[in-house]
Amino acid sequence: MKEVHWLVPVALDFLRETAPQEAAAGWYDDDLLSAVLTRRESVWRNAPQLARHLDETVRMLTDLSPYIQREVENFRTNLSGVL
Repeated sequence: MKEVHWLVPVALDFLRETAPQEAAAGWYDDDLLSAVLTRRESVWRNAPQLARHLDETVRMLTDLSPYIQREVENFRTNLSGVL
């Protein structure tokens, strides 16, 4: 579980860096984003600043694929008190 504590921030920074280019390209369907969005709720509750970081990054993206959009909705629903 410790690897999550250093892998998640690296993944979030990469997603934030690439979000503007991805948004400009249109359709967004990304395995890394999916992997981050589907981490256990406890990961985000233990690091609420990272949950907010991810939520802000996702808000930069447009035209998400339907399955990514479902993952975003689940993430936001499960963590509504944190975000």
